[in-house]
Amino acid sequence: MGFSLGRMVTNFDRPKQIFRLIFFAMLFFFVANSSWAIAASAKLSLPGPNGVKFTFCPIKLKGGSGPLAGQTFTMGDPSGEFRTPPTRVVVGAPFKDGDERFYYLGECEVTEGQYLAVMGKDNANRPKSPSLEHPAVNLSYFEVQTFIDRLNQWLYANALAQLPKSGETPAFLRLPTEVEWEFAARGGNAVSATVFDAETPYGDEELNVFEWFSGPDSSHNKIQKVGKLKANPLGLHDMLGNVQEMTSSIYQVEYYQGRNGGFVARGGHYLTNEDDMISAKRSEEPLYLGTVKEGMRPNSKPTLGFRLILSVPILTDRKAIADLGVAWKTHRSGAGGNLPAALSVASIDKQEAVPANEALVRLNRIRAELAKVGLEQSLKKEIAATEAALQNMVEVRRKADQDSAEVFAKMAGERGKF
Repeated sequence: MGFSLGRMVTNFDRPKQIFRLIFFAMLFFFVANSSWAIAASAKLSLPGPNGVKFTFCPIKLKGGSGPLAGQTFTMGDPSGEFRTPPTRVVVGAPFKDGDERFYYLGECEVTEGQYLAVMGKDNANRPKSPSLEHPAVNLSYFEVQTFIDRLNQWLYANALAQLPKSGETPAFLRLPTEVEWEFAARGGNAVSATVFDAETPYGDEELNVFEWFSGPDSSHNKIQKVGKLKANPLGLHDMLGNVQEMTSSIYQVEYYQGRNGGFVARGGHYLTNEDDMISAKRSEEPLYLGTVKEGMRPNSKPTLGFRLILSVPILTDRKAIADLGVAWKTHRSGAGGNLPAALSVASIDKQEAVPANEALVRLNRIRAELAKVGLEQSLKKEIAATEAALQNMVEVRRKADQDSAEVFAKMAGERGKF
């Protein structure tokens, strides 16, 4: 026949070999692409001048990966006073990881060592932190902006390829907004909804395991080195304590409406009482301090520091603008229609429907928590009645609006007739 058993086996195995090649090629492609996803989900380390490094943690969001995607949450303290009113806001992010978006927030507060490495001898006369590992403090808002500009310029000149990008546009450093800051301080999507809404994201664990506050159980009323305590669920150190942190937000009592004042500082510091150490804590810091008699100076304090965030412009190029234009056509009529900006001009029944539905979600959380401790059965009727009342509320309002519209239409028709 002119063939050998070896050749027959070889010919028989050839499809298997081809299959194996295809399989391993697909496996390599999957792993290679997965590594990019893992890289996007891992901490990011960027170099700085004189050997310092800046580490950032990814803060992932829910709500999709589109250019207008964002995650809604409630800022503030429900049991607080006018400085922390509960308010629905939306947090967005510049970077994509599969079907999610995320932003990079500094793992720790910027240290004295990092500050001096960037600024050199330009700030030799200011009061310094106790060591290079302590947060950089006694800096004005303007000095921090100068530091950020110099670091950005250094990165563009020396480490441009290491910066994350949006399209072809590299990222830049800035101060976080207070919305970005509070979402991360609450634990983001690394904690349950119940823990996210709590005063701190640490559950039943002792606060002094995570944060520096006033007293002998924690800071002993002294500033501490960064990163020495346990990180929060997102890997961020010292978010609520050690030093207050500057944000890029201008202070308004109701977050984004009303009079504009100084800049917002978030969190507590090493002189803050433990009971006041909550994720919603915020204060106004004036740009300048002093009196008419003694004169004014830029505001700087030994309890005030900062951490950095990575960001990119939104309207980076024609493609980005075109993508936004396409997304906008369905954004407001879809998921974006339930976000605060769209609801501000929506009908009354829709404005009421969203918080009513959120209340139902919260009620289900309460039911689940009560069931854990065996109290759900005793309160079952009360929970069911409250749930029914919430469900009926929107329908009653919708019917009232419809009846009112019909009456006004009838009155307009009769007036036109006569």
